[in-house]
Amino acid sequence: TPPDSLYKCSINKISPRLDDMYSPQEAAELKKRNYRSIREMIRIAYTVGFNLMDPSRCGQVFRIWTIVLSLSSLASLYGHWQMLARNIHDIPRIVETVSTAFQFLSSIAKMWYFLFAHRQIYDLLRRARCHDLLQKCELFERMSDLPVIKTIREKVESTMDRYWANTRRQLLVYLYCCICITTNYFINSLATTLYRHFTRPKGSYEIVLPLPSLYPGWAEKGLEFPYYYIQMYLETCSLYICGMSAISFDGVFIVLCLHSVGLIKSLNQMIDYSTSELVPPERRVEYLRWCIYQYQRVANFAEEINDCFRQVTFSQFLLSLFGFGLALFQMSVGFGSNSSIILFRMTLYLIAGGYQIVVYCYNGQRFTTASEQIGRAFYEVQWYGESREFRQLIRMVLMRTNRGFRLDVSWFMQMSLPTLMAMVRTSGQYFLLLQNVNQK
Repeated sequence: TPPDSLYKCSINKISPRLDDMYSPQEAAELKKRNYRSIREMIRIAYTVGFNLMDPSRCGQVFRIWTIVLSLSSLASLYGHWQMLARNIHDIPRIVETVSTAFQFLSSIAKMWYFLFAHRQIYDLLRRARCHDLLQKCELFERMSDLPVIKTIREKVESTMDRYWANTRRQLLVYLYCCICITTNYFINSLATTLYRHFTRPKGSYEIVLPLPSLYPGWAEKGLEFPYYYIQMYLETCSLYICGMSAISFDGVFIVLCLHSVGLIKSLNQMIDYSTSELVPPERRVEYLRWCIYQYQRVANFAEEINDCFRQVTFSQFLLSLFGFGLALFQMSVGFGSNSSIILFRMTLYLIAGGYQIVVYCYNGQRFTTASEQIGRAFYEVQWYGESREFRQLIRMVLMRTNRGFRLDVSWFMQMSLPTLMAMVRTSGQYFLLLQNVNQK
């Protein structure tokens, strides 16, 4: 097969950009329908400083808000460090402090990456919402006189609608999990502090902040202005970006990954009809050529997604590796002390944090599995009864499809179910280690 650079050049020269998969009215309706599927994610992204609809609109204001949120959260590290130093012999308190600090540090890393790669992420999301790769597919225009095109189009639309519906379900589940855990932390801290303020003398109680932290010198001030409000602001910023930054960034990954899987499935459906009786024998070579061009577009799109998420997800996987073990340890502490609040909070934390990694590994596995089926789809057509040129194209594309698509976590591992199981086993080992240290 020719090198990728030459192959891309040949596509641009031979196949012009055409937009005949959808009419202008259908394209407009498609954009609206896909927007409704991800509208919650787009609105939440506004609150952390990212405009996923038009990055040039109020871009400077959004950047300032992102920087303010992230710097405020970084300032709260002082409180976490003081809490860690004050309770150096209290293993359960150390575990909770470290796990929450890991979580918002990972969210800050995502926000700063989002800040510098905003244009790239916006472009990928726009192309997914508009089904840009399907609109550029020449097959629907060059073969529009064949009855097979109507059948293929119906199947492709059904496939894409199914994956966008799956995207919405995953986004809503993730959204509810993050809202539940952040709301629990915030309301519990506020209610506990107000209860102590009205039932105990001033200076005889400790205020409870959304995340476990301590600000020496201000702890005995109670609700006195401005000490309590500054602490509450810093910790609320940290708590907020833990949930909302995750929904914004990980939500974009869900959309792009499942859209790519839908594109791969649609491509396989096109390939299946290349030797169908509905395609005249004299036009099957041309039909197959358009399928190969579409395959190269999908491959380029998959490579862009992998390059966009490869490095930044490494911090998430690394911190989650420790976070799961810490959360399991906290749950065991809740069982031992009959603390329903700790047990409930850590259960929500495991659900939200676990779902976050499952989103990457499960969808990454679907992505890889779908890409492995492309070569099989080309091979299973009845190429042995076709012309020499048709068979030559099949041989060339089979060599190319040996290199499947995949989503990587840096250069160390792949987003897949085996990676997820390895993380679960390692987290269990950290949990047992913490239990042994606590008992001693």
